[in-house]
Amino acid sequence: MSVKKRIYRSEIRAAAADETRTRILIAAREVLGAGKGAPVFSLDAVARQAGVTRLTVYNQFGSKRGLLEALFDELAQEGGLFELHAVFAQADVEQALRQFVSVFCRFWSRQGAVLPRFGAVARLDDEIAASLKQRTERRRRALTVLVDRLMPGASRKKSDLIDTLFALTGFEMFHALSVRQRSRDAIEAILQDLVADTVRRFTQR
Repeated sequence: MSVKKRIYRSEIRAAAADETRTRILIAAREVLGAGKGAPVFSLDAVARQAGVTRLTVYNQFGSKRGLLEALFDELAQEGGLFELHAVFAQADVEQALRQFVSVFCRFWSRQGAVLPRFGAVARLDDEIAASLKQRTERRRRALTVLVDRLMPGASRKKSDLIDTLFALTGFEMFHALSVRQRSRDAIEAILQDLVADTVRRFTQR
């Protein structure tokens, strides 16, 4: 019986820890997404918003950087970025690029409300800026893998193609095209054409 009680108590503690973690992540998103005059993003600010102690936040995530990484992972999961594994499993590289554009259009559309705030806070906080830059560069590395299949070997032309595709698939481009009440599908159609035209131009002999 004592073993069963210990297992039950352990399950209760784990459930409570998961609930606390979720509450902290919700609070972190609220602090980041708050408007002008909001407190600077910190473990203390998130702890107050979540109704827990700073030590509780620290024990869950280790540091502000750890909390940010967990929040970024949650946003990526919600926004569908974990679907990218299917992109790299695609045998046809041109089809893979089309899927790549689709995945990021969905992500920018779903998380577009909070992303500008991330950028604004990053300009005031070096730690947030470093974490955000690291995440952003993952997209460039992913594009490098795909372009390697189109243009093996190193060249200036290849580097230019990677950087151009990086710009075309970024949030700034998606946001710029979201004017005139364009739907996500309409924006994606424009970007798909731009990416296909760009690839053709750079890969012509």
